Amino acid sequence: MVVNKLLLALIFSFLFSVTSYANEQIFRFGPGDTIRVSVYLESDLYFEGQISQQGSIDFPLLGSLSLKGLTQQEAKHFIEQQLKDGYLVSPNVSVRIINYRPFFIYGEVRKPGSYPYQPNITLEQAIVLAGGLKDRASREQWTIQRGEKSNIFKASADSIVQPGDVIKVEKSFF
Repeated sequence: MVVNKLLLALIFSFLFSVTSYANEQIFRFGPGDTIRVSVYLESDLYFEGQISQQGSIDFPLLGSLSLKGLTQQEAKHFIEQQLKDGYLVSPNVSVRIINYRPFFIYGEVRKPGSYPYQPNITLEQAIVLAGGLKDRASREQWTIQRGEKSNIFKASADSIVQPGDVIKVEKSFF
């Protein structure tokens, strides 16, 4: 009996962790994101600013570093490796996001344009930020263009918006 309860609790916790992992969005750096990079006990090794249109930053000692497409952990590890290559023995790098790049929304919304990204914002919330749907707007035909390769996919009200996304709300014919 105790073994069954323990097994059931273990299965439940596994399913919960898989579900939460699937819902988690992995943020990758891109042009327009503002970040802060610092190295523990090395006050001269500090950067705060926007990632350039080419996807890079100018970091002290190392020069231009491409961070486009990297996660925070990957960027941290990458900069640590670069600093180990002839500069520091055991660098401890911190990479923090200060401001995300905006997302864009156009089509049949009242106020199309760019909007500041907020973590875990849904498409429905983004539409509200854009003043809501116009009278002739489709209630189902929404698309999101995402990423370097401009992948376009059909979205629903609960789709999670990412920084840099381009949202299109189509017109309805009925």
